Amino acid sequence: MKTTTIPFLWAALALAPGCAFDEGLIIENLRGTVSIPVEAVTRTIQVDEGEFVEIEADPRLIGPVYLGLYSKVEEANVIEEYPHPEFGPQFQPGRTGDAFPYGGTTIGDLRFACLPSLSCRLTSGRFETWDSIVEWFELLETPLTDVNGAPVPNGEYLRQVCYDFLNITSDEEIRVTAFEDRNNDGYINSGDLDFQREDDFFVAEFTMFQQELFYDQDDPNCTPGRDCTGFSLWGWMDAPDVDRFDYTTCFDDQFGLQIQEYNIEFEPGASPPDVLNFPSRYIARGDWVSTQPFIWSDVFDEPNLVLDFEVQ
Repeated sequence: MKTTTIPFLWAALALAPGCAFDEGLIIENLRGTVSIPVEAVTRTIQVDEGEFVEIEADPRLIGPVYLGLYSKVEEANVIEEYPHPEFGPQFQPGRTGDAFPYGGTTIGDLRFACLPSLSCRLTSGRFETWDSIVEWFELLETPLTDVNGAPVPNGEYLRQVCYDFLNITSDEEIRVTAFEDRNNDGYINSGDLDFQREDDFFVAEFTMFQQELFYDQDDPNCTPGRDCTGFSLWGWMDAPDVDRFDYTTCFDDQFGLQIQEYNIEFEPGASPPDVLNFPSRYIARGDWVSTQPFIWSDVFDEPNLVLDFEVQ
C-alpha cells in the first residue's frame, strides 16, 4: 500500500514555532523632500576679459545631496560652525570620530565620467539632455575635450562615447540625463529632473528604502514606530567648486572604475565610502547644510529638510 505524507509534513512545518516569528523590527520606506533656496543655485562667474556673468536658478548648480540618519545632531559651533552630527570616540589626533549613521541616501549621485575632462564633474538628475551637458561647460568657459584633447562637438558625440565605454544602449542604463517621464505629463524634459522650482526653493523627493527605525527604547510612553524619539535626518549639498566645477566628495584617483583601453587611461572618479561617517572631511566652502535636523518620531512622517546654511 502506498501512502503520501508530504502535505501533512508541510502543515506541521507551517505550524511549527518560529516559522512566523515576529522579530520586532520596524522596517519601512522613509520618504520626504529636500528644499534648497534659490540663492544656493545662483552664481556669478568670471569669463573672458574680466566680464562677469550671473547664472541664476539653474539646477545644474546643484551638486549631489547627501542625507544621513544620526543619533543626534549638535548645534552650530559645538563641532563645526554649522550643525553637525555627533560622533563617537576620537582615536587619532586631528581626526574626528565616526558619526555612525544608521542609514542614508543621496539625491543625485556622481555618475561615470566618459571623458577625462568630465572627471568628478557629473551629477545625475541635473541635465535635461546630452547637449545641455556640453552647453553647460561651454557656458562656464571650460569646454569639454575628448581623450585626444579635441573639443567635444555636441551631446550626441558625448553620448556615443559613454555608450562605447560602458557597453550600453540606452540613456536609462547610464542615468545621467532625464530618461523617464517622472511627472506623467507625456514628455521627457526638464520637468523630470530631481529638483523642481517651487517659489523660492528647488525641491526634490527622496526615499530611503527598507530602513530600520531606531528609537529610545527607555521611553515608557513610546509606541514602537510612532510617538517615539527616533534618529535625526540631516544632510548637505556638495556645491560645485568655484573654479573647476568639480566636487569635494569625489576622488579621481582612488575610487570607482578605472579606464585602461589601448591608448586611453584615466580615472572617472567616484565618492569615497565614508561620506556619511565623516561629513566634515568633505564639507567645504560654498556647500549648503541643514540647520534644523528632523527627528523622526513616526515612520509615516514625510519631512521637508531645508538646506538653509551656506558654509563660509
